[in-house]
Amino acid sequence: MNKYLLMLLLLLSSFNLMAQEPMADSVKNFLDSSLNIIQKHALNSKKVNWEILRSQIYHKASGAKTYEDILPLYRYIFEQIDDHHGSLKFKGKTYGWNGKTPIIASEAIKKASKQYKEVRSEKIGSAIGYLLVPGNSDFRGQLMDSISKSIKNAIAKVNDKNIKGWIIDLRVNDGGNMYPMIAGLTDFIGEGKVGGFINADNVPQGTWIIKDGTFYVDSIKVTNVKYEGYPLKKDIPIAVLIAGYTASSGEMTAISTIGRKKSILIGENSAGYTTTNLGFEINKDAGLNLAVDYPVDRNGEIYPVNLKPAILVEGGDNFEKLTEDKKITEAIKWLKKNR
Repeated sequence: MNKYLLMLLLLLSSFNLMAQEPMADSVKNFLDSSLNIIQKHALNSKKVNWEILRSQIYHKASGAKTYEDILPLYRYIFEQIDDHHGSLKFKGKTYGWNGKTPIIASEAIKKASKQYKEVRSEKIGSAIGYLLVPGNSDFRGQLMDSISKSIKNAIAKVNDKNIKGWIIDLRVNDGGNMYPMIAGLTDFIGEGKVGGFINADNVPQGTWIIKDGTFYVDSIKVTNVKYEGYPLKKDIPIAVLIAGYTASSGEMTAISTIGRKKSILIGENSAGYTTTNLGFEINKDAGLNLAVDYPVDRNGEIYPVNLKPAILVEGGDNFEKLTEDKKITEAIKWLKKNR
């Protein structure tokens, strides 16, 4: 045999032996458990060739002795299932994939997202109400009533007989718990079905319903908080502002207004975290957060990527001087035409 060919075969044999070095049993069990959960529950699981993906992952994980050795692999795993909303949580740290498209937002929005953590409302002139609804961190659902009440109180603070239209600002709403946010806006959103979730097989996974001003998911009431201010005019026009920091539950809140009479989205494309996530425990130190459903609006339109405004306004954000804000200026024009 040619000595160079023999050398090549020996090298390849050596490489394969190294590549197939076994993982520690505990590490392999951890990896198998997480892959089984992902294959069973991930939104895009059926689009993946799992035999090939598992082979690739085991190859990359060969020789791993500790959990920490395989944690960087989860970025690759989430990329392969096209889930930039999900992640692995391990001992307080997060491992995931940031997606293909970076979030774009003006410096003014980035600054405002840190500054405005509470609901804000005021009048613009005498006939337009302005309501800023930020995100929240109520992931355990312990502040449902207080979040919903803060929104309704902010509306009541401004609303009177002279108000002819509203601007609902979701530009700094980066997510959290969507349910109290929608519950706080029910008097704007309208009655009946206003949205919901479906899985990859187009099976409904929860319908958003407003009945007598109260928000339900299927038959489950979200909160008992009622609006106690000056009555909002039926079908009052609303302009909803979105941008690159409008994400996750902020996007769901915007979706609940789509299809409503006299309602429009203005601004820039949202962040693209339009999936609902579900948590799964692996062990006492780790769990998976997986995208499992897509949102739909009241007309059944699915939002697998992000929200696109009906009126595109790039930049020009000014949260300190609202009348100098380009998106608000455009919203005011639209509101005046649609009273």
